[in-house]
Amino acid sequence: MSWPFVVFISIFFVELPDKTSLVCLTLVSRYRPLIVWVGASLALGAQTLVALAAGRLLALMPHRIFAVVEAGLFLALAIWLFKESREPPESEKGAMANPTGPLTKNHEMKALIQVFGIVFLAEFFDLTQMETVAFAVAHPGALWLVGAAAALGLIMANAIVVGIGRAVVHRVPRGLVQRIAALMFFIIGLGILVSWAHRAIL
Repeated sequence: MSWPFVVFISIFFVELPDKTSLVCLTLVSRYRPLIVWVGASLALGAQTLVALAAGRLLALMPHRIFAVVEAGLFLALAIWLFKESREPPESEKGAMANPTGPLTKNHEMKALIQVFGIVFLAEFFDLTQMETVAFAVAHPGALWLVGAAAALGLIMANAIVVGIGRAVVHRVPRGLVQRIAALMFFIIGLGILVSWAHRAIL
């Protein structure tokens, strides 16, 4: 088995249950699946470049800084989703709010930027990013191959997640999906803060 295939398979299977996938799954309840997938793919591709170009430096930076930022992101997402879950359904707000309905180019671009930013921040110090850093260190002479295999694994995994999310959104009330996700994000954010505090004390 060639090592690029190992990179692809390992990244693909680790990404499926990852917190970034949970973020994408939740974003599908607000935005059109294609916008979520494209925005997430661009963000994951950008993070792959970060891992390749500055992987060793990134790994040496104080983890506590990014732990606080990451925890803040998930807690903010939890609050945002809880507020969103209490708003009227899209059918009562009009087609512009419908994640599968028609959107103007301005709204599509705004949604794409928001998805990109959220996923990009969520991916910092993620397990798949650290995996990419490790593979880059192991194969310094073939960084483009490491990046291609890692990015392909991330993008394909999130395509599956977005597809599942679309099916869920059509069968489960949007508010319920967002409240469950908000609770999960709150737990993740709180867990990161507890872990950060424990390390700070030690």
